[in-house]
Amino acid sequence: MVYESLDFTPPEGVRNEATRGLAWRREYGRGGTEVGIARARDLSNGTQISPDTARRMKAYFDRHEIDKQGQGWSPGEDGFPSNGRIAWALWGGDPGRSWAEKLVRQMNAEDENRSHPMSDIERRDFEFEAADDLVVETRADGRAAIVGYAAVYNRLSLDLGGFREMILPGAFDKVLGRERGRQDVVALFNHNSDIVLGRTSSGTLELSSDDKGLRYVVTPPASRADVLELIQRRDVKGSSFAFTVDAKGEAFVPDEKGNAIRHIREVSGLYDVGPVLVPAYPASTASVAMRSYEVWLASRQSPTPVPTRSMAPYAAIAAALRLRSQMRG
Repeated sequence: MVYESLDFTPPEGVRNEATRGLAWRREYGRGGTEVGIARARDLSNGTQISPDTARRMKAYFDRHEIDKQGQGWSPGEDGFPSNGRIAWALWGGDPGRSWAEKLVRQMNAEDENRSHPMSDIERRDFEFEAADDLVVETRADGRAAIVGYAAVYNRLSLDLGGFREMILPGAFDKVLGRERGRQDVVALFNHNSDIVLGRTSSGTLELSSDDKGLRYVVTPPASRADVLELIQRRDVKGSSFAFTVDAKGEAFVPDEKGNAIRHIREVSGLYDVGPVLVPAYPASTASVAMRSYEVWLASRQSPTPVPTRSMAPYAAIAAALRLRSQMRG
């Protein structure tokens, strides 16, 4: 499987550690296997690895973590560097482990994203009247950042085509906890994938959930200064997010007037967030939710047959009475 958004080129720290491992191997003539030596040569040369190799690297480090407890692992100990320490370096050392773990997390996230058809991805827009709901702030390093809420908890939506919707507090907790450092969420302007403002994998997009909703902080490139100006002038005052919800993460409940309310209790996937110029009409973005609503509606409207009282006993009684009357006559 191809992961076009990921960089499989060994970082400098990994290259340096593999080079150290090869030098130790030449000097001491021990430590590592032929597979480890071949891996070190590729890593030290900066050769891109395959997705399968990234997974094998993570598996190696997971298996050999215990080697750190052996004699000669750390400088100053007798027998340093131990065979285990040399082998560890051949696979990229601690930098290699961190890199492999990051790649595997990112690959797993992409695999999970692909498991949801595009037709299952929903999008919601929110327009904010309060000036502090979407702002431009200056960060400690002097760069400008867009700070806003992609979703707000406990806010009842407009009519989405026969039902309304409310995102419950904590709906994003599980997806953020499971995919932090793994899910590559992007920040887009106006839903446009050609106007990328940032992404979580590069550290230019930060996501969090608080009492109010799903908060995002994105540091856009200098080339997007026009977006910053539009927000500062309040020409742009809406936000959007794209997501998926599994059946267990939603529930339709009637309100006091019998109108259907869709409660989103748990979001299963999060794909993009960002400011929008003109929030879309709600019903135009709710086709996926409409399918769930129709299923719920059908379950409530299934008619239960009302038993009808049979007239046969009465007909028999009437016939018997007529016969008795004729016999008496």
